[in-house]
This record gives sequence, C-alpha cells and structure tokens, in this order.
Amino acid sequence: MRVKIVTGRLFARPAPAGAALAVAAALAVMAALPSVTNLPAALGVAGLFGTRPGGTGTGGTGSGGTGSAGPAAGPGDASGHGHTTAGPPASLLPGVGWTGCQRGIPRPFQCATVTVPLDYRHPSGRKTKLAVLRLPASEPSKRIGSLFVNFGGPGGPDISDLVSRADVVFGSSIRRRFDLVTWDPRGVEYSTPVNCFGSQAASDSYYNSLPVFPYPQSGEASYFKLSAQLGKDCQRRSGYLLPHISTADSARDLDMIRRDLGENRISFLGFSYGTVLGATYANLFPSRVRAMVLDGTLDFTGNATGHQAGDGATSPVDLRQGVDKAGQDAFSRFLALCARAAGKCAFSGGNLHTKWAALLARARSGQLSYQNLMTLAYYGMESPIADWPGLAGSLQSLYTATSAGRSLSPRRAARLRRTAVRAASQGLLPAAGRPAARAGAAAYVGNRMDAYYSTQCADSRAPTRTSVYHNLGSGEDKKVPGFGRLIVYDMMPCASWPAMHTDAYDGPWGASRATILVINARHDPITPLWGARTAVSELHNARLLTVNGDGHTSMFVEPSACRQAAEAAYLTSLKLPAKGTVCQVSRLPWGLSP
Repeated sequence: MRVKIVTGRLFARPAPAGAALAVAAALAVMAALPSVTNLPAALGVAGLFGTRPGGTGTGGTGSGGTGSAGPAAGPGDASGHGHTTAGPPASLLPGVGWTGCQRGIPRPFQCATVTVPLDYRHPSGRKTKLAVLRLPASEPSKRIGSLFVNFGGPGGPDISDLVSRADVVFGSSIRRRFDLVTWDPRGVEYSTPVNCFGSQAASDSYYNSLPVFPYPQSGEASYFKLSAQLGKDCQRRSGYLLPHISTADSARDLDMIRRDLGENRISFLGFSYGTVLGATYANLFPSRVRAMVLDGTLDFTGNATGHQAGDGATSPVDLRQGVDKAGQDAFSRFLALCARAAGKCAFSGGNLHTKWAALLARARSGQLSYQNLMTLAYYGMESPIADWPGLAGSLQSLYTATSAGRSLSPRRAARLRRTAVRAASQGLLPAAGRPAARAGAAAYVGNRMDAYYSTQCADSRAPTRTSVYHNLGSGEDKKVPGFGRLIVYDMMPCASWPAMHTDAYDGPWGASRATILVINARHDPITPLWGARTAVSELHNARLLTVNGDGHTSMFVEPSACRQAAEAAYLTSLKLPAKGTVCQVSRLPWGLSP
C-alpha cells in the first residue's frame, strides 16, 4: 500500500485543507513537542496525554459508555497463527483512563495511554505503549458506541490525523452518534516508536538520499546497497520491536483497546492500509465486529503473499496487485478530463497522450529527472479536485521548457524537484511543523518512514533477489511506461528486511460474521477497483459500493452525497446499500459536470 513519497521519503498523505481550527489544532500537536526527550515515558506520565488516574475513567466516563468490558473472545476468535485465546489476563485490562489532552490538543479531544503486551504469545512479558485519542459523540444521549478509525499508512500518524480531519472527513450524523477513537499503531509516532536512526536529522538524511527508483539502471548497485542499509539500521536500534509490529499485532492491540473501552463489538472505518487492519481484525475476532467500512481497499491475499505459488519470490507487492496499471488508468482519466476542460486545463491542446509520451521520452534521455517527473505524475493523481489543475500547469511548463531537445536549466530542475515534493506531501502539515526531538535525544517522533517499512515488510512476502527487480524494472517500464518502473521498486527495503513476513496474517479472510461494507472509486490510482472486487470475494460476507469518481479513498475522491449517505446509513443503522450500487459524484476537476 502506497504512502506519500517526500524527497525520496514515504509519508502518509496529510489531510486536505480544511477549517482554520482544524489546521491550528493539528499544528499545535506538532509544534508543542520539541522538549520531549523520552516519548514513551512522556506518554504515560505528564507529556502529551497527561497523567493517567489509577483505576479510574472507564470506557463510559463522560461519554455515555457501555459499561464493563465485554466477555472474552469466543472459540472462533484468535490472536494469531494457531494461537486461539481468551485474551490477556484480567490484570492487563484496567480500563482506559481518559484525561484532557495536554500540549496543544484542544478540548473536547480526550487522551489516554494503553499498555499492551509486546508479544501476545507471552502476554505477561515485556509491554509496549499505545497512544489513544477520543473525540466524544456530540450528542451523548444518542450515542451508539465508539467508531474506531485508521487513516492509512502503514506508519500514518492517526493521532494527528484525527485532530486535523475530524470535521473534514466525518459528517454530522456520524459525529452525533459515535465517539471517534483512534490510536497510533505500535511503532508509530506517539506510541512506542520504531527508530532506525540516532536522530531526526540522520533519518532525514537517509531518506533524502534514497531515490524513488534507480535510473539509469547502471545506478542499481548503489541503490540496492542503500536500500538494504535501512533494515540493518532498524535492526540495530529497534530490533526488539521488529518481530512484533505486523498488522496482526495491531489487530490484537485494537481488541485490547476495545476491551478497555468496554465495547462488546466494534464499529470500524479503515482507509487504504486501514482496510488491511480492519480485515485482519474481522478474521482474528470475527464475533467482535458490529459494523466495518473498508474504504480504498487492498487485495488482501495479493498484499500478503500473492495469489499464485511463488508470487512472493518473483513479483513485488504492488506490482502483483496491478498498482502500476491503476496509476496509468487514473492518469489516462486525468488526460481525458483535461482534454474535455479545454482552455481551463493548462496541459490541453493537441493529442495529450502524445504529449505525455514525449515528456517520458525526454525524461529517459536526461532532459529532466525521470524520478521527479513520475513522483509528480503519480502522487498528483490522489486528490483530483485539489491537485489536477496544478499538475496540468506543471506538465505544460515542463513540456514547453524541454521542447527542441533542451534540458531543464538548473533553476527549473530545482523547481521540478520542489513541485514533486509538494505533490507527494501537500496538505495541512508542512515538514517544518512535524515534531522534533531535542538535540541529542535517542528517540525522534517523525518516524513515519521507519514505521511504514517495519509494518509493510512484516506483513508481506517480497522478492529477495535483486535480479528480480533488475529484470522487471526495464520490462515493466515498457509495459506501463513510467508507472511500471516506479511500482517495481517502491518497497525495495523489504527485499533485505531482517523481519520480513514475521507474525503476519495471510488469511483466510472470510470469517467475519458481520457484513462488511467495501467502498472504492472507479479510478483509484493506489487501491484499484479490481483489487476491491477481489477483496469482496475474499471476505465472503461483504458488499461493494462503487463510487464513479477519481482519487484515493473518500477523503480525496470528488464529493458524493450518495456515498456519504450510504456509509452513514450502514454505520448508524446497519442498512447496506443494494447490491451493485454505484454512487455518482457531484462535481469534477476544472468545474466539469459529471
């Protein structure tokens, strides 16, 4: 599953521009933490989440909660491969002690720290901490329960995301009826973090030096060596965490939080990678799901191992799911709408596919950076209303500047790099607003890339021979120009990861007793519609709602009142849309009508 690439680094895409209060609150989260030198300790004492009152503040406190924890998991619920459980000992289930958040997170958000076993096979052994955030339902008397949310990644900072997105992503009908609950998964930011480097500066230096793919291929040897170094650095500094950071571990954590909150069953909304977390939970704990929405859905078997014997050794994770073709499909849609918009779209005029092919040829010949061009093109696909007009302007500028065999000037090349970075990271939170560790601190908070690889590589089987990537790089570039090469190399550190496919859940995927609602856009560049259809088949008990639009997940697809209403009806009343429902969007980029 893709997250945003920033100067060679992977970032979960921040929220689109929203209300000023949401922006201010999110920035306050980031800016208030430079003095935290021991983040895990700070989370449990008087740092971001305040001091936890001993033994007080159960799940129902202040929010019309459901009372004591539900019964232990039934015989059909498992915590992992072959590990049927009745859950951790009662001594590990103290209830959640909600407090007012400190260091800039405003009311009515509430914060807590939950302690969970590092290794669920040894629940009384070493522990790890999870940072949890709640926004109570706006009408407690009508409260249904908690809606657990994961915004994607892996490695995405869900605490920060909920603060910045609560009023942007969730309609009033959801806000009235549910407490919105999220947590930074194990290894991520405000929970006990995976740190692969000695400082934020060292982390930035490494990821800034790692290109999105090697080009020309004569640079592969150094690229492979640099990619392999990440696993060694992570093992050296966070080796104790790496075997226990898979999505299956996070699903067990979710069940611990559920128990602590006193919820008998969960309602869950997962975007992008969050669909993997949701599906894993629904199959490890099939009786514990009330309602589950998976929005922008992966092919779960494809993500884990591939569908054919040997896929894990011969086909990179996203390539075997057709993400390169999804990128090309979305880009073709961009070109079609650009042509339809005519003078409103800066890249219009002439045959747009021919113009794009010319830009690719110029990039391969060295007139402009191939890596930066493809970063700009691919990551510009995610949010059509916000991004496509600007992308069109950038492409036209590049096309004009490289005509008649000219190469980009150093000034224009630097501008392209900056534009590619913005395409990969634009949103609420600029890099300067990310939390930073105090000079000399061992831990740093901005660890999204470390956490991304730690979880993705733990979940998936990936080819380990560099020759596989070498042979596929040029071949896929011919089959799916630009997008093929990008996707072949996009998880390269997993090839040598020291804890690859460790404690991973590979299926089966069809155990959920509740019918799961799967939502996907027709032209999603990251989680293609065909993957969602495969996921519905894998889940058995699922219903697909197709949105006839563009972009990645409902956070970024063009607006659709039909989709919003269908999701709200399902979450609040468990009413599913009719089979085969296709929701239309209300507007398109450049002011076009659907």
